[in-house]
Amino acid sequence: MAAATGGDVNALMELISPEVTLWTDGGGKVRQALRPVVGAETVAGWFAVIGTVTYQGVEPADMKAELVEINGASGILFSGPDRVIATVTFDFGADGRIAAIHNVANPDKLQAIAGGTSYDIGTQ
Repeated sequence: MAAATGGDVNALMELISPEVTLWTDGGGKVRQALRPVVGAETVAGWFAVIGTVTYQGVEPADMKAELVEINGASGILFSGPDRVIATVTFDFGADGRIAAIHNVANPDKLQAIAGGTSYDIGTQ
């Protein structure tokens, strides 16, 4: 969680597979990568940048990241003061490292998660 949201590229590099693929879904309504982002350095760089820029009109300081359950597994829910911004879920390889990352920012799909249960990441 800290590596993905805090821009700590070195910590993130230890967690992700060298062949990791980041899949994004903006549904044509939110700006996202048009093609899969492939490779540990490229994916880590994407996360490092996204945590430092205004995203969908929300400043980084106004964005909240929570550990939540998404489709029966742990994920990260990003929200602004008035709405859900995005979710991030992970697929793990046999070595325990992150093999795929799924970032959903499509507002139509996020309606389903807006009322979900969140957990204090300090207790998980």
